[in-house]
Amino acid sequence: QRQMCIRDSLYSQCEPIYCREIAPLQDTPAIKSTYTAVIRTPKPLKPFLSAKVVQSYEEENYVVTEFNMNIPIPSYLLAIVVGNLEERSTGPRTAVITEPEMMDLCAKELEDMEEMLTKVEEYVGYPYVWGEYKVVILPPSFPYGGMENPLVTFASPSIIVGDKSQISVAIHEMAHSWTGNLVTNQNWRHFWINEGFTRFLERKGVEAFVGSDYIPLDEAAGYKQLLQDIETFGQNDSYSSLLPNIQFKNPDGYFSIIPYEKGYHLLKNIESIVGDENFQQIFRSWIKENVYKSVTTDDFIKHTKTKVKEMYGRKEAKEIMKQIDFDTWLKIPGAPPVEIQFESPFIDDAKQLAQDYIKSVSYTHLTLPTIYSVQISVVAVSLKKKIHASNDPL
Repeated sequence: QRQMCIRDSLYSQCEPIYCREIAPLQDTPAIKSTYTAVIRTPKPLKPFLSAKVVQSYEEENYVVTEFNMNIPIPSYLLAIVVGNLEERSTGPRTAVITEPEMMDLCAKELEDMEEMLTKVEEYVGYPYVWGEYKVVILPPSFPYGGMENPLVTFASPSIIVGDKSQISVAIHEMAHSWTGNLVTNQNWRHFWINEGFTRFLERKGVEAFVGSDYIPLDEAAGYKQLLQDIETFGQNDSYSSLLPNIQFKNPDGYFSIIPYEKGYHLLKNIESIVGDENFQQIFRSWIKENVYKSVTTDDFIKHTKTKVKEMYGRKEAKEIMKQIDFDTWLKIPGAPPVEIQFESPFIDDAKQLAQDYIKSVSYTHLTLPTIYSVQISVVAVSLKKKIHASNDPL
């Protein structure tokens, strides 16, 4: 579990149903609770939890640290990391945690986190309630891009690339501070409530931070990944819908890009029907009215119906809800039920750059899906770099 350190480290991963291996509890997102913890670590290792430090004191060759999380969270957000770690502030509310050898590089890459947090907060219209936002850059063995544990977001070192082109991962995990951590899917069948909303909020934050030209290409790359995952599960498989049948199944088998991207496009479809400002009102009121709750898809449908009726009146609202067509979006497997187009002056250039890169490298040892994934990555990164260059370095 080591990056550049000379001491071992450990980290937890409780999502979706693995907190039961750490603590005796009802391991479901339907239940939220506060918690306290006392962690005893040998010097000089330091612990960080998804909780605030109450006090710390020494016992011979050990340090005892007491933690308290006073905001109710679902079990999958209980988290701990221990290692040769240090913390550096990047703003009034934000900080980076990593190994000393990695700190300068990580702090530079994530120096804009305070501004990112502010951009997301401005769209949501609800205050960031967790106090501090800290990112822990974990060893390379961490198998995800990021994990949205409150107070200690876990992130892969793969997002530290030297040009800030992976900031969307940081903004995605920030967005979870509202969509997922405050308003949570009641069970894993409704996972799109966490991830579709977070993808939507992520792209609003990225757009506010780097400009709108990046968004269509990110959408296009995400949509290709969506179609690839749908093909993997099967066009008619329940897992390629937003409300899959996961009864008596490990939800890990259902996790894919589908809840993220298909959920995102459902929300974008609603936005295109009611307009940006009206949808922002729907989004903001959804958060405000459901903080600290665990919710279902039916809750969001009812909320949308109520707000649309308030905005347009009963008769027009009925036609708008018919146009949104929740049933088809949510229950029918396969690709989104509307035609989706992506327009950006950068798309053609980025695609050409990706094709040139692929032609310049031998892929004889790779499968077609692997080449396809490389193409998506190159396209996305190339556009980010171009936007960054045209709008001054981030």
